[in-house]
Amino acid sequence: MTDPQVPASTTDTDTIDTSSESRTPFTDRLSDNLQSIIKALTGANARPPRRLKTLLSGTWLRHPLHPLLTDVPVGAWLLTVVFDIVWLISPNGNAWAARAAEGTVILGTLAALAAVVTGLADWSDSYGAERTTGLYHGLLNSGATILYIISVVLRLTQTTGESTAAAVIGFAGFVVMTIGAYLGGDMVFAKGTQVNHTAWEAAGDDYEAVLPVAEAPANALFRVTVSGVPVALLKLNDKFFAIAATCTHAGGPLDEGELQGDVVQCPWHGSRFSVRTGQAITGPASIAQPRYDVRIRDGQIELKRIGGH
Repeated sequence: MTDPQVPASTTDTDTIDTSSESRTPFTDRLSDNLQSIIKALTGANARPPRRLKTLLSGTWLRHPLHPLLTDVPVGAWLLTVVFDIVWLISPNGNAWAARAAEGTVILGTLAALAAVVTGLADWSDSYGAERTTGLYHGLLNSGATILYIISVVLRLTQTTGESTAAAVIGFAGFVVMTIGAYLGGDMVFAKGTQVNHTAWEAAGDDYEAVLPVAEAPANALFRVTVSGVPVALLKLNDKFFAIAATCTHAGGPLDEGELQGDVVQCPWHGSRFSVRTGQAITGPASIAQPRYDVRIRDGQIELKRIGGH
């Protein structure tokens, strides 16, 4: 039997190691292809205003839409489990529970379909470890949704809504959904996906001089630092506006983005913000940029964050 451990100094081993490192993992290839398709379908790479992408991102809501929608199927399917157990304990005496389970499973499944769509739109902008975790999260929750669709169909084929097979499949769907939800929590709390990337930035107690007025270029974004925090400053028609330079969506440098009037587009994922108000205009961002008040004193531009931390 050949020894599986080949000396590291041999040419064969070097060749094997090199080819192994050059191979792209299957999950990365799958993610690349899926993200390209999703971005094409949502118009993520199209010219602004990218209305579908903005709608799915929750920009209009000032909050990511996906986590809001996921609460509905989780709650509805949990009630379905409870109602199914009550019905299975006493099918004759608790026929009402089977009918109640039918209603909650339908509600949860419809909401899950919407959650899948918004989740895919959000995931298409992810990368690295969070993208891989998100892939498994999406596959599991899509699988749970399929199981619940089957459960709905089985219930609807019965005039009373009573189906032991539908209940069992629903139990399986709930287990799969719970595992998927765990991975979703890991993305947010461990990897910081969809977390406001300016949430922990410091805010000084007073104005801070950042630049002489004479050195400020007109109609261009430039980067300054306030209390150790990067800020994008704009001089537009002799007026100054300033917002956090770190994109709230994924941390992209807004001062390196494309400026269109008083709107800046993040160079990473294309989110667009008003430099005047800080509001997100186009997704995937949904959280507004922190704003800074600007004043001129002794020939210096001074900034102070509005609203503090």
